[in-house]
Amino acid sequence: MASPFAASVTALFLAAPLAAQFVGPGLAWAGSSGNFARSFVPYCANLPVVAVPGETVTLTVWGDWLSPFALFTAGTGSQCLQIPGLGGGLVLDFPITTVTFGVLNLTSPCLSCPAAFQSLQFVLPAGLPVGTSLALQAAALGGGNPAFTVAISGSV
Repeated sequence: MASPFAASVTALFLAAPLAAQFVGPGLAWAGSSGNFARSFVPYCANLPVVAVPGETVTLTVWGDWLSPFALFTAGTGSQCLQIPGLGGGLVLDFPITTVTFGVLNLTSPCLSCPAAFQSLQFVLPAGLPVGTSLALQAAALGGGNPAFTVAISGSV
């Protein structure tokens, strides 16, 4: 029979992976050319990716099940504007445009990911000139808390 101490230590190690799971919200860019960027941790960062004209890009917003979300875009993302009540920080530079909004209602079996997601696909125009950039950032609930995701900037 195990001692109470051994049982407590065992329970701690078994529960530790659950506590370490990321709750988001998160944002992912997956380009058909193989370029990829993703983070499930909301913090002030702008993850760069190479945008290839003509490729199909899948953007995925992650967060809590049935969380409202919004996806925003701007030409660049270089700031870290903290907004009271929202985690992470606004990285997109002004002017900012809303791309889409909705509810995160798709689920994933990934245990280290936030519980729900929504994906958006688009094709980058084939004639994009070199130097064109597009910064994207979302806001959703992660662990019951509203937060901005990291930003992802695709540059041709």
